[in-house]
Amino acid sequence: MEEIELQYPWAVLLLMAIPMVIQARRRYAHATRFSNVALLGPELQPNIVKKHGLECIAALFMAALVLAVANIQYASYWEKTYLESKWIMIVQDLSGSMGRPAGGEDLVTLGDVALRGAENFVERRHEDDLIGVIAFSSFARLISPPTFDKEILKKKLFLMNRRSDSIVHRELVLGGATNASYAAWLALSVFFVLLPDEARLSIDEIDTLRHSLLGRTLRRVEVPEKLRRMRFGHGMAIVLFTDGRIEANKSDEDVRKGLPNFVNVVNLIQQLGVKLYLIVVGGDVNPEVRTAIESANGSRPVGQIFYMPRTFQEEKIEAVYGKIDEMEKNRLLTRMQKKKRETRWIFAAIAWGLLATYCFVGLTPWFRRM
Repeated sequence: MEEIELQYPWAVLLLMAIPMVIQARRRYAHATRFSNVALLGPELQPNIVKKHGLECIAALFMAALVLAVANIQYASYWEKTYLESKWIMIVQDLSGSMGRPAGGEDLVTLGDVALRGAENFVERRHEDDLIGVIAFSSFARLISPPTFDKEILKKKLFLMNRRSDSIVHRELVLGGATNASYAAWLALSVFFVLLPDEARLSIDEIDTLRHSLLGRTLRRVEVPEKLRRMRFGHGMAIVLFTDGRIEANKSDEDVRKGLPNFVNVVNLIQQLGVKLYLIVVGGDVNPEVRTAIESANGSRPVGQIFYMPRTFQEEKIEAVYGKIDEMEKNRLLTRMQKKKRETRWIFAAIAWGLLATYCFVGLTPWFRRM
């Protein structure tokens, strides 16, 4: 118990009036009494209980009433254990090259195997995890905002399947390039939108941050003050699957297209505390990007790169997603809970009890003998 405070401190001043009320009562009693018992012998005078009992009860009643009005408040703390909820964005490459055979006897494509792996990964996750989906090729598109509903996620993932023949799949498959840097930035932006109002970035602030990631590689990305003040990336992860070459994107042409430098995006992700898991088919990763992810400028790694062969079976991608699932395991956390408690009703109950006692004692013949 700590942080004791009074809701109405001024009410405590009323305690000083209690002695004056008791004294006024004594004077009134002496003025209206027919005879003074002090003139009688000691054996006929009332004992100390009879003489001051009602006054003590009256004083305690008024004190309890004053404390009920003042309302002493205190903070009560206790530990609460809960399972950590994760925010995860699945970022899936749907460029035309994902339509090539995955290998094996079944006539399945690389995209088919990748999407099955993503679906099974969703099934593995805890029901309180918030999961969203982004697809990309030459451009990136938010397919499903983060949701707890796994059925919705399955339906959205099916829209990305070639068997659905959806407009989403057709538009993305036509893209020849793999714009992984913008897809990763879009996933990060989704996390920004989910923040509470007091920490959420405005559209202009997000756009300014995106422009700061264009062009040359920065030694350190400037993080907005709002995000620095909070543990932004705690429990957040981006899982990006691609079969294209991951480039830094820092040429003048990339700047004109508005493509963020992938290394700058990785550095921002690392500073914010978000985890990045890169699943790359063929192992074609720019050395600068690989260094940014695996070393993170000498600090803790931002995540991990999983290198996949050019052809693989579903068991292979299952093993990779299983590893990511284990690395993003929902931990059992402990949080100190605080609740403000009041004493008003306790002192009010005491005051009522004292009032009842005063009435009972005042009507009892034994106390009325002088």
